[in-house]
Amino acid sequence: MPGHYVTRRSLPFLTAFSSKARDLAERAFAEQEARRRKASDLRAQQADQLVERVHRQLHTLLGTRKFGQLREAIQAERLTLRDLLQPPEGLAREQTEVKKAARRRIDSLQRRLGVDRTKLEKIIRAADTRIEDALFPDDRHVTEGFNLRNHFEKWATLSPFHKFPLPWGPLVPEDDPNDPHRWFLFRPPFFGFLFSQAFITSDNFRADRLLFLHPPSGLVGNEATMDCDDAGSFDVASVDAQAQIAFAFTPPAAGLVEVLIDAQSTIGTHAVAIEDEWGFSNAWCSQHNQLMMNVLHPNVPEPSFAAMSSMFKETDGDDLTAAEAHLARGQHFFAQLVSSGPVPAGQTVIVTAGTRTFDMARANDMELHSRSNFQWFISSVEVRIAP
Repeated sequence: MPGHYVTRRSLPFLTAFSSKARDLAERAFAEQEARRRKASDLRAQQADQLVERVHRQLHTLLGTRKFGQLREAIQAERLTLRDLLQPPEGLAREQTEVKKAARRRIDSLQRRLGVDRTKLEKIIRAADTRIEDALFPDDRHVTEGFNLRNHFEKWATLSPFHKFPLPWGPLVPEDDPNDPHRWFLFRPPFFGFLFSQAFITSDNFRADRLLFLHPPSGLVGNEATMDCDDAGSFDVASVDAQAQIAFAFTPPAAGLVEVLIDAQSTIGTHAVAIEDEWGFSNAWCSQHNQLMMNVLHPNVPEPSFAAMSSMFKETDGDDLTAAEAHLARGQHFFAQLVSSGPVPAGQTVIVTAGTRTFDMARANDMELHSRSNFQWFISSVEVRIAP
């Protein structure tokens, strides 16, 4: 099963770092990339093994001859449907009725072949659990995100900057310059950026990602797609896409880095269409969007995330179309995140903030098209060493 991982970065301010700080940032980036690439390759390998295992189980349950007969019949029905819908005669035909007739013929063949649907479903359900465990990334560093309007009281207590209206005006509170845990405020324009994408697809899936990234305005976003036009028995896919702005921060004390992200949602949509084919039809799709932060230092192994929006849809054979938008467009949301490891005092580090999309799907004799589109303006990032 192909696994595809790509990352890009631009950190123009590294040239102003001390040689030690620059070396540490480069080392941290290389180590994090190596871990993520290894994790992505492992997920692809595990998914490949699971898909192959399901195929072997189906062959064993049905037998090679019966399994081949059923797959050939399903393929023949697909071609027949296509031919019946060709103009001009096809324009007058009701596609739903044509598909129902084909489905009845496949169901009849399954009965003649003695297909035990209960055993088939047991194989698929057991595989689903293993696939979710294999493909879904480590969520130890995932917390909750918040709608700012509905949780303003919480927001107001997090930082002295929040005494001022949004967007931030020129006035800021005067913090004690000797306080090692004081907040530092960063706003657009940003100039550094970091983005990555990782795809896993079995034979009949295609996956892609459209990047939205404009550091000067703070725009970050991902449109992720997974498409399966012909799910031949059992297919899986996943997309892991990240888009982040970056800036330099010099910690006044040693400790964990705490970050407050104020992000304005411009687009936040989930969409999936699943169309019944024939055979052992079932499919599901999950989509997840998060705000995220990271610190490029060897002591910080992984980014931290805040869940913002998710959708899960499943069908056991019926056509399904869903389009949802859970985030109020134009409103502000916030995430309170802490780095997964400490940094030393006085050593300049790279802090990143942005968004991550992780989508996953499995199709079995069903056509599936998944699209999620999440774009954010990073209005401000506040950083301090957590007390």
